[in-house]
Parts: sequence; structure tokens; C-alpha cells
Amino acid sequence: MPLARSRDSYFGNDRPDPSPGNRATSDPVPWFSPEVGLRERELVTEVLESRYLNEGEVTTRFERTLADFLGVRHCVAVTSGTAALTLALMALGIGRGDEVIVPDFTFIATANAVRLAGADVKLVDIEPGRFTLDAERVLRSVGRRTKAILSVDVNGRAASYAELEAIAAEKELFLVCDAAEALGSRSSDRYLGTYGNAGCFSFSANKTITTGQGGLIATSDTNMYHRLLELKDQGRRIRGTGGDDLHPVMGYNFKFTNLQAAVGLAQFERLQNRLEHAGRRDEWYRQKLVEYPWLLLPSRNNRPGEVTQWTDLLADDRSAVEAALRRAGIGFRCFWHPLHRQGPYAADDADFAHSIAASRKGLWLPSSFSLTEEQVERTVEALQEVVAHA
Repeated sequence: MPLARSRDSYFGNDRPDPSPGNRATSDPVPWFSPEVGLRERELVTEVLESRYLNEGEVTTRFERTLADFLGVRHCVAVTSGTAALTLALMALGIGRGDEVIVPDFTFIATANAVRLAGADVKLVDIEPGRFTLDAERVLRSVGRRTKAILSVDVNGRAASYAELEAIAAEKELFLVCDAAEALGSRSSDRYLGTYGNAGCFSFSANKTITTGQGGLIATSDTNMYHRLLELKDQGRRIRGTGGDDLHPVMGYNFKFTNLQAAVGLAQFERLQNRLEHAGRRDEWYRQKLVEYPWLLLPSRNNRPGEVTQWTDLLADDRSAVEAALRRAGIGFRCFWHPLHRQGPYAADDADFAHSIAASRKGLWLPSSFSLTEEQVERTVEALQEVVAHA
């Protein structure tokens, strides 16, 4: 009997309106859905036949493949993007009593990783339109307990790294980059995730490469790399037997299995095609929405080399857009709530005008790897209803 598949994987936070008046066809347009195929099955079968399912040589090959692609010395694969951020901070010695600057507009995992490392979160507002850390506000927010800046390349857009690296150098801070949504996106001819002390990626189901769950830390700091190996594997830099191994320092279990790595290697083979499709997808939306300037596509302001993970849209009346998309059977996902409006990080609204505005107006349109121009046209047709009422 096949396993049940949640419709949420196709429609994000919102599903088509099931009411009798719903005009959705029997072929809805998903917001996003992961794609796996015969190549994944082939490589996973090889791992199964080897009977070595735990972290091993396949994981090492995956790490080296990503390191070569990114142009860094080392990559360390771990259980999730959250774990990657946490271990990166821990490897830099950040913990209890320290403070880390985090953008107010990001998925909550960014801040949770800081807490998991034992440090405190200092929220800072974002730049409007790009949704990345406001460097001027970062500079004003540095205090005596501040030890690091945790930037986020939201939806593949580069944070202001020239300014952030200058601040980090002046204030003697570490800079860790959350590039969870930015694999393959570039800034100034460098891949995102290669700035600062370390960059962290996610391989969850809605990313350009997925291994179900998983994460990666990229760094060219060999000392940091050695500490990451210890942290992810019970204090060992070299894989042991599980028996009479030496564990000279404290570590945990965040290993990335050969099974996951096999899926990741197969996914990597299609990375370039997926990045190119993302560029075509955004261009389709830009061309078809050019007559509706009140529906703002932030991708119009992308810098050369940037590749957005998903197509984002800003609308003054987002609720009307949501309703129109639901009626047409078009999947979407709304922007995150600002972190300062989440229970664990509750704070006053006064300092977060830009993240509040982005959260209120924004959503991600259908962005699957297999999205067709005809499906983009259907999405735009649904939005035309909102334009007519506006």
C-alpha cells in the first residue's frame, strides 16, 4: 500500500478552496514539490547493496563534490540546516553569555540555532525589497556581548557582505552566513555561502538539492573544519569503530548517512539545470506581470548572478491574492512572520518596520523545477482577477 502524501507538500501553507464555487481544475499547480528519479534510486541501491548505510565514503564524496563546486577547502555534511548553523557557531566558540545578531525576517531556525548553541539572539531589521540584514542597523546594534553576525541570504539574495565583513573586522566579530536558500546563487563572482567564517546550507524538501533533511557547512578555515568534525561525531576527527576509539573532546551525533549522500549526489547532477530553470521561471513571471506594477516582483531587482529559490511577490492586498490563487487551484506559500512576533523572540514592533511590511505583503508563487510557462500563465490569469477588482 503506498504511503500517504500530504497535500501540504504541493500547496505550501494553503490549499485550493474546496467549495462548490472553486474553479480549480483537476490538475492544480503546486507551489513546490521535490523531484527524485531513477538516478537517486540507482545510487541509493548501490549503498543498500554495500550494507554500509551510516556515514562513510559516499558522504565524503558528497562533501568533496560540494566543496569543489563552491570553491572552498572543506565541507561538512550534517543532519539539517539548523544543525549546520548551530555547529558552525559552536565551532567558533560561541555559547552561553554571548550574543549573535540575526535578521528579524528569516525562518525561525536561524534564531533557534543561536539558542541551541547557548547564545542570545539580537534581532535587527532588514533592507526593504531585498529582505537581507540592514548593515547600518547591524553596526548600531553591536554591544559588548556581541560575538557574531548571522546573515541570511533570503531566497538566494546576497546580504550586504562588503559592509558586513567590514563591520565584522572592525568589531572583531565572526560572520556566519545562512545560505540555506542560496545554493548556486552568486554575488561578485563568489557563491553565496563562501563569505565570512562559514556558510551553511539546507537540503530539506523545498531546496534546490534535497536529501529529505540535511545540511552542510562550508569553510576554508582548517581549524574550524577539524572542530566541526569533532562536534558532529562524538569528539572524533576520524571515523572510528564505535568500540575502543579515543574521544579527546566533547562532541555529539550529527552524522550524514551514505543513503542521504547518495540522494544528494544524484540531485547535484541536475543542479545547473535547476538553476537555469529558476532564471527562466522568474523571467516568465516578470514578462507576464509587467502590466501590473502594484504586484511587485522583487526578482526585478536581483543582482547579476543571483538565483532566487522561489518566485516571490509583494501585494498591498495579499489576502485578495491568496483568495484568487486558492480559487484557481494555484499553490503558494506566505512569507514568514517576523521573528519578533514569534513567542520565543517576542519584542516590540517599533524597530522592525521593514520586516513587518515584507511579512504582511509577501508570498511565494509556484516555483517547481517542472513549472511550465503555461502554468505561469494560469497563475497570472488568477492574479488578473485581483487586478480587476483593484
